[in-house]
Amino acid sequence: MANNKEIFFHFSWKKPFYLRFNQQKILKECEITLPRTAINEWFKKPTTLRIILLIVGTTTLALLFDLFGLGAGSIGSFTFINYASNFTNAGTFIILLYSPLLSSDGGIGVLSSRLGTGLHLGSIQTKLLKNTESYYTLISAVLTLGTFNGLWIGLISYITNLVVSGTSRIFNPLPFIVIPILTLTISSAISSQITSLLAFFVFKKKLDPDTWVYPTMSTINNILSTLFYALMIVILQPKNWFTETGVWTKITAPTYFMLIPVGLYLGFVGYIISRNYKKKDYLGILKQAMPIQSVTLTINSLTGGILSAADKALTNLRGLFLIYPALIDTLGDECTITSNTTSTNLALGSIPAKLNAITDKDLWTNLVGVGISGLILHLFYGILGSLIVADFRNMGVVIGIALGINIFGYLIVQSVIYFILIIGYRKGLDPDNIAVPIIASLSNLVCSALILLFTLPFGY
Repeated sequence: MANNKEIFFHFSWKKPFYLRFNQQKILKECEITLPRTAINEWFKKPTTLRIILLIVGTTTLALLFDLFGLGAGSIGSFTFINYASNFTNAGTFIILLYSPLLSSDGGIGVLSSRLGTGLHLGSIQTKLLKNTESYYTLISAVLTLGTFNGLWIGLISYITNLVVSGTSRIFNPLPFIVIPILTLTISSAISSQITSLLAFFVFKKKLDPDTWVYPTMSTINNILSTLFYALMIVILQPKNWFTETGVWTKITAPTYFMLIPVGLYLGFVGYIISRNYKKKDYLGILKQAMPIQSVTLTINSLTGGILSAADKALTNLRGLFLIYPALIDTLGDECTITSNTTSTNLALGSIPAKLNAITDKDLWTNLVGVGISGLILHLFYGILGSLIVADFRNMGVVIGIALGINIFGYLIVQSVIYFILIIGYRKGLDPDNIAVPIIASLSNLVCSALILLFTLPFGY
């Protein structure tokens, strides 16, 4: 085989789908160092094991950006623990909103998924300006979804606060309007542009946006959401809302001041709706995505209550709380990679819309390879998180919980999402509109529930 000859073989999700790799590019991405003869022999017969190892290498590289999720964890850990150690009720309020805000991508999942499909089908071009009407309609729908997410999270979180917070419940709904809207809409506005640029760049480089874009953007969106949320906490000072006995008394003046930017952004979204409400594609995205996101965001808001029940464990196991965003992020990204490639595969007609399609060699090898990549990263998170907070005594516990979350979480979420994808597609629904919100919600719910379950035996 000549050195520059392109290599053709069936790879994971598209059948027939032939990835063209230069040998040096393969070596660089998968970090394999072998003699040239061995390299040639390696690719002459792409056995199942070799395909899985290649998927593991490629997916691990795509998921490595999730390491920056530790940055979001550091910000969240500092904010929560700082308040929890001195102002218990403020800490409860913070974590009640933190979980749903962290797991809501503001429509970025829908954007990245539909970008991948649109670029493959040619309905979207690789440029921000003078793109197709389909692209701008998609952006408008994503910004609308981001606003809807913020309003819905605020509503459900406010109700949850009234039910579970006892004497420290906050009766004024204003914080539950201001914080989610400003946090999610600003993050969504910035992330949508970065997502588009990244998808265009990846596609131009002849890589698959379905594999590379969402894992990167989910991490960036988590960091942005955490940063803006932490900024809201600093500005609004919820520690001053409670008496020393933990009874809520008032909302501080900065909270009312934040109504100005909230009103301006809602006016902007109203303008977007007025320009697009007659467009079939715009309404189609909202009609399919909003009901799903209503359910998933409700679950996410209730998950905040579950995570609050594990606040003692998160305070004692600081390494676990630090890696919490990365655990959710990577678990969601694993399932999103397989979901996006499956939805593109269904759109291209490469696999039948049947549950037994999972027995296809290209499909199940992709599932196995992606799962192994997530397991490797979760192991690394457990070690690195414990080292960052210098908690060597609990390192084994943190590593065990991280691995358990990946193994059981991946099996649970992946099984549910695969069933929904196939059944939804057969019912005429677009997988790109329904898959990612469900994945984000389930990843958050399963991860939080497993943390609570795994920490119970240790008495935290």
